[in-house]
Amino acid sequence: MNHNDCQHYIDPVSNRVRKLTEANRSLAEIESLDDLLPRLMDLAKEVTAAEASLLFLHNSEPRLLEIVSIKDDRFGDRAGEDFKDSVKLKMGEGITGWVAQNRKAVIVEDAQREPRFSKRADKKRDLTTRTIICVPLVYREELLGVLSVLNSRGKPFFENEDLAVLESFADLAAVAIIRSRLLEQRIEQERFKAELEAAAKIQQLFWPKMPELGEGSHVWAYSEPAASVGGDLYDVIPMPDASWLVYVADVAGKGLPAALIMAALSAKIRSIAPLHKEVDKLLADVNKEMYELMSEEGFFATMVLSKYWPRSGRVQTARAGHPYPLWVINHGLRELPKLDGFPLGVEFGTEYEKTEFVLSPGEAILFVTDAVTEAENEESELFGNDRLTDYFKVATGPPWAEGLLERIDSWRGNAAMNDDLTMMEIWRDPPR
Repeated sequence: MNHNDCQHYIDPVSNRVRKLTEANRSLAEIESLDDLLPRLMDLAKEVTAAEASLLFLHNSEPRLLEIVSIKDDRFGDRAGEDFKDSVKLKMGEGITGWVAQNRKAVIVEDAQREPRFSKRADKKRDLTTRTIICVPLVYREELLGVLSVLNSRGKPFFENEDLAVLESFADLAAVAIIRSRLLEQRIEQERFKAELEAAAKIQQLFWPKMPELGEGSHVWAYSEPAASVGGDLYDVIPMPDASWLVYVADVAGKGLPAALIMAALSAKIRSIAPLHKEVDKLLADVNKEMYELMSEEGFFATMVLSKYWPRSGRVQTARAGHPYPLWVINHGLRELPKLDGFPLGVEFGTEYEKTEFVLSPGEAILFVTDAVTEAENEESELFGNDRLTDYFKVATGPPWAEGLLERIDSWRGNAAMNDDLTMMEIWRDPPR
């Protein structure tokens, strides 16, 4: 080889390495999976000098290989769009299925004489496949899919060097696919986090400002979701008969689904509350109105619902599977009469019981969710009823709930909240 020949000679190995290096650099610049797949197809054709390329991705649930991208010189950007949507292969089916099942690459010199080759695709696209390389895409033992190139340009069939190049390229492609998936997952997580933060701000709008009850009566409330948003709910609603409708509810579950049910429940109660004078009838109507929505989605809610008349201290209460209100008298708790009732959304047409009592001056009633007694510390111990009772023996109040919240936070320590926590308290000034 003379000097002039050396100037024009390009080492095939060096050229392939250069192409792989350029391909790796190109793939590293792409973040979106939608942008990545077409680029993979172009590069696969380029590094192997092929007429067409196909990418099947593995769907692990039905264990199928689904074609997701095709590039073919003869069809331009429209290559195989109709064909792409119709091809799904079982593991082991055809050359592609065999490669996926065995995780071994295959080079086929004459596709028309290969028993595993299906001619259906050729007939559908009106072309002839001469030669094929088919390689698995694997990342850390996970099968991602299968990459194929068809019909070598400038020679009758692919050679072992082409196979080696495509296998190296497949390693780069597998890493690029995983990287794009992780980036998209992170973007989706950040988007979901932003949506949750927005939902939390919206949910705060549902918490009513505590009104002045008048006649020496006062109300205090607090709610904290275990996640960004939660399913606890409370409200204080003025009624036409000079009473206040007060309630605390707990939608089973945490997070956005429970918060959406909570929002629907809040709106329903406010819309039908003025139609009822008795809390048991109101609770039964709420259950009827919410039953279809809650039962179909697998939700239920507990609730304690009361009416309070500040002038007399009269309290009327009904209960739907919720913890009993805490009636605070002289640094102790007094039991309320037994009240039965299914949670909302469990049984259509449920009837509820009600009881009445009088809150005397100096007394208080606390409405709480079960997160009060079921709060866990770092050793997974429950706060429990005994600690709740002991708290009132030494606490100062009202509002008693404010100090109880501090006691629970201290008990919990660094342990994460395991449930949404809500408290609401009504108390009367002591006699003068």
